[in-house]
Amino acid sequence: MDLNNRKIKILQAIIHDYIETAEPVGSRTLSKKYSLGVSPATIRNEMSDLEELGYLTQPHTSAGRIPSDKGYRLYVDNLMEIKMIADLQRKNIQNNLLRKFGEVEQLLQYSSKIISQLTNYTSAVLTPQIKENKIKRIQLVPIDQQSIIAVMVTDTGIIKNPLVNVKEGINSDQLEKVSNLLNQKLQGMTISDIENQMLQILMTELSEFNSIIESVAPKIFSALEAIEDAELFLSGTTNIFNFPEFNDVFKAKSFLKMLEEKQTISSIISSSREDGINISIGSENIYQEAKECSLVTATYKVDGVIVGRLSVIGPTRMDYSNVVGVMNQISQYINELLRTRYR
Repeated sequence: MDLNNRKIKILQAIIHDYIETAEPVGSRTLSKKYSLGVSPATIRNEMSDLEELGYLTQPHTSAGRIPSDKGYRLYVDNLMEIKMIADLQRKNIQNNLLRKFGEVEQLLQYSSKIISQLTNYTSAVLTPQIKENKIKRIQLVPIDQQSIIAVMVTDTGIIKNPLVNVKEGINSDQLEKVSNLLNQKLQGMTISDIENQMLQILMTELSEFNSIIESVAPKIFSALEAIEDAELFLSGTTNIFNFPEFNDVFKAKSFLKMLEEKQTISSIISSSREDGINISIGSENIYQEAKECSLVTATYKVDGVIVGRLSVIGPTRMDYSNVVGVMNQISQYINELLRTRYR
């Protein structure tokens, strides 16, 4: 840091005040509300220096200052004190997450709602990229003479069950034989690993059922490959209307349009490959759609491998200390549950 202690205290006070009030902060306000030990004139001079250094900016219609993206970056990297969730609330969250852990998708969808409720911002949770998950089990379940369901369970607990239509009749014994062969050959592979030559291997291994394999296997592979790679759970999309930054109709529409583009949101959330908590502030975001926002993203893992992400999206005037505390806690609980289930 290239700032002395007095400048740091003044910058910190401005950030806290602006996060709380959404109003540009002046020297008299700082002098009255915060014990800085210097006169308003001295504060005013220091604020001018902070503006020249790029940590503050001055709206055209106000005499006060607001933090710049650079100012927020200094704050989150060096000055922020993370708020912890109260013990009772933390225990309730943990119990609720445990009750929701029937399937991974259910757990993550509920986590998105909890994060939004605790932060008052928009939350986005990205499920594991299923095509990179390892196949744990495949079970072919007959529906009628021309329809089967291919139930696939992955190593991360994701369950998918695409419907497969077959013209040829196939009895339950034949279906079980095909299921066993699929498990024998595909277990431990990812959907991305499944290539055309796999069909030839299957036909060779089960020659007496060539006609069945030839008709059913390609349709099963096609159904598995058509599975949506990763789902996105959004909660609190209308929370932006609680913040004056989005009183501007154009900004609000742009934000909501961004949320409608799930592929864009997924790409934004996945843009950071680092483990743990990552914070992207305004202009730091590589996607134009997110340059008016801040994102706080956390990862969750299976067997030490990052398989998905949780994210909070809001104005750059975000209560970072609260959001980081929430994300730390929720991601920790999700990691613990996944580790217990899939160790």
